[in-house]
Amino acid sequence: MTEINRRPDADYSRLLDLSVLTTWTMDRQRVHHQDAAAYEEILALFQSALRSEVVDGDGRLSAPMRARKVEKHLRAAVKAARKQEVVMERFRLAVAAHQAHVKALPAQREAKQTRKAGRRAVAAHTAKSLHKSAAAFAPAPAEGTPAVPSTAPAARGINDLFNQRRGA
Repeated sequence: MTEINRRPDADYSRLLDLSVLTTWTMDRQRVHHQDAAAYEEILALFQSALRSEVVDGDGRLSAPMRARKVEKHLRAAVKAARKQEVVMERFRLAVAAHQAHVKALPAQREAKQTRKAGRRAVAAHTAKSLHKSAAAFAPAPAEGTPAVPSTAPAARGINDLFNQRRGA
């Protein structure tokens, strides 16, 4: 924010508190609602005044068509004020949702770590079981022959066992 636009007495850091922010946004909504109502009154005044201006030689719709060129700006002001009301409410809801999300993050992260630890334990148990299965599937040396160390690499997973059986 540029210095020229900053008010010296403005302390917006207090808006980080949701209750203060709610009060502030409700005030802004009330102001925008009042602005829209004032713009609508002015629009009605200009409509009646400008549409009743009849110039010699005018057709039936000449005055209303001329008035529309002025009215469209007031209609835009009414629309913008109504939109600002909605925007302030959405802003407050977004801040409330953000604070709830931030508050819930530690519990979500703890639950995620617990799930990860459980998956790691299952994976470690599965790997241990696979190694035992690989040892059981390996052919045992015959009774009279000395055990010769195998030059084939040890199986690291279930797919390696199938590859060894095929002779790959």
